Amino acid sequence: MTKLTERLRPIFQLFLRSYMPRWIIFGIDLVIVALAFSSLWLFRDTVASHRGDFFSLKLLLATSIYAFTSLVFRTYRGVVRFSTVHDLRKLAQSSIVASLLFFVASYFFNSLYSDIPSFTKFNLFFPIILGFMVMAGQLLMRFTVRSVFEVMESSSYVEHKTKVFVLGADNESIKLTSQIQGEKGNPYKPVAFVTFSNGLSNKSVCGLPILEVNGNMTILMAKYKVKSMLVTKTQLNTVSKEFYDKCIVEGLELLLVNGISRYNQDDIPPQINKIKIEDLLGRNAIVMDREAIQDQFTDQVILITGAGGSIGSEIARQVIHLKCKKIVLVDQAETPLNDLWLELNALKTGVEIKPIVANVSNRTRMEQIFECAKPSLVFHAAAYKHVPMMEFHPSTAVVTNVLGTKICADLSMENGVKRFVMISTDKAVNPTNVMGASKRAAEIYVQSLYYKQLESEVASPTQFVTTRFGNVLGSNGSVVPLFKRQIESGGPITITHKEITRYFMTIPEACSLVLEAGCTGKGGEIYIFDMGEAVRIYELAEKMIRLSGKVPGRDISIVETGLRPGEKLYEELLATKENTIPTYHKKVLIAKVRRYPFNYIEPEINELIDIALKYTQPTDVVWRLKMLIPEFKSHNSSYEEIDKKLEAGGAHENIYTKYVYDK
Repeated sequence: MTKLTERLRPIFQLFLRSYMPRWIIFGIDLVIVALAFSSLWLFRDTVASHRGDFFSLKLLLATSIYAFTSLVFRTYRGVVRFSTVHDLRKLAQSSIVASLLFFVASYFFNSLYSDIPSFTKFNLFFPIILGFMVMAGQLLMRFTVRSVFEVMESSSYVEHKTKVFVLGADNESIKLTSQIQGEKGNPYKPVAFVTFSNGLSNKSVCGLPILEVNGNMTILMAKYKVKSMLVTKTQLNTVSKEFYDKCIVEGLELLLVNGISRYNQDDIPPQINKIKIEDLLGRNAIVMDREAIQDQFTDQVILITGAGGSIGSEIARQVIHLKCKKIVLVDQAETPLNDLWLELNALKTGVEIKPIVANVSNRTRMEQIFECAKPSLVFHAAAYKHVPMMEFHPSTAVVTNVLGTKICADLSMENGVKRFVMISTDKAVNPTNVMGASKRAAEIYVQSLYYKQLESEVASPTQFVTTRFGNVLGSNGSVVPLFKRQIESGGPITITHKEITRYFMTIPEACSLVLEAGCTGKGGEIYIFDMGEAVRIYELAEKMIRLSGKVPGRDISIVETGLRPGEKLYEELLATKENTIPTYHKKVLIAKVRRYPFNYIEPEINELIDIALKYTQPTDVVWRLKMLIPEFKSHNSSYEEIDKKLEAGGAHENIYTKYVYDK
């Protein structure tokens, strides 16, 4: 039998590659009409009291009408073996219209020749019954041909498919399963639906059982010999993350599905990839209203500093779709700036893209840029952000993060910029490192500059807004890419402390929040966002190891290296002396911070910058930062000695009393 199958395989392949001509399909459909008519006529003669007349004439009339509707609806044009719901719908429409026309013709003849005794009237129920018979016959023919070809196709090669569960029994999951079952080349074979609803258990869809999740998945995995599960985007966002964590621990591979097509579109294979840690880390995304800010970007010139970085480049990608006139990209790194410029130009949106290589701490260069570009909105994302590196180089942190921000903010006010949005960090809250303290100093200056405009009664003040958020997944320097590289190299994964936690959000979401909150603020606000729950970095490392198909501790070890200089165990989004003000969105808040008078804070900022520009001892710069920001307490750093000296001399309290007032 095997040898016979092998000999017949080339014939099967040749038959599979050939397609039935349209005229043959058209002819078969008419034969089905003739057979249905003859069968119904024979049945009518069997049960009626007298036999019917003019069989040939009525058969010709019915066949002609069905041929006409078939030509109108083009039911013969489809490839029978690939018949879809769209093809079946056209067949049904053609049969219904033909049945109605036949009924009208019968009624017409009955009325026209009602006075002729010898005329045998048409049975008016005949066309209706015939229509259903023709429809059933043509559908049955196509279903039979498709089934035969599917059997032949499946027997033409040996399948090696991976058995999978499908999470959920909603419309999207059922559509996914139907699509996979219809694709013989698909490497996955669904065996059951997995759901949390007990009302659907013991039922079946698409020929597959619906299983209720009771306890762990290990029993179901063993029973059905399954090691993978397909997860749609809907299920990813609705099912608790604890369930996915449990599946990962039990060794169930999670596969995320994208790109499910509709039945009435061309068949597009669903995109199935291994689920990424970014998919599991995220909480339900904050959905923002883009229409609320559209008018602020239409026909405007937008300037983005730090455009080559993770945040700056994503802001540019989103802004370019907001119908702005021109986007000016500023960065000192030419390679990422060039890559972004080429990427945005390839979109062909009609927006002018101007890349400029410049350092934000160079006032002369930035003056030229502002005078030539004349921006109406500025997004200031340029900053140094690596905590250990800035502990080693506090002068560099102050020059870029403080002086660079001061220059851009001053020039925005001088050139009549409508809105200035500064990108800050959660590390600016009760900072324990130089990087966070430098960002807090920049926040203080920007906010005090806005209130200076109000006190001076400036007619059209520049609206200065600050946005704070935590770690961004996938950004340059993020822990996730680092762990991926360590896993690929075979480990070990290095973490600084087993109890360390961080807040995470995705790059697109972070930038959407920057655009939304930054462009709806009135000025002087520091926006913070709901970052969800803090994530333990140790648990994150374990998840990433399991997602790679390995076991933590056995295949890849996790090693603690100790906290780095200036690093916190826990990040904060609000300082202890701050409270929040609610906004139009329940997950977006405004931090009500201590205000510093501009007349007092400007000389302090200038002195800090002067010390940093002299490239003096790092301790001198850190000393001035701590004098400016009383809550800056170094942690796991050599600068802790400065804290002891300041506390012993009461300097912090004196500075706070002199320069800080409550609103």
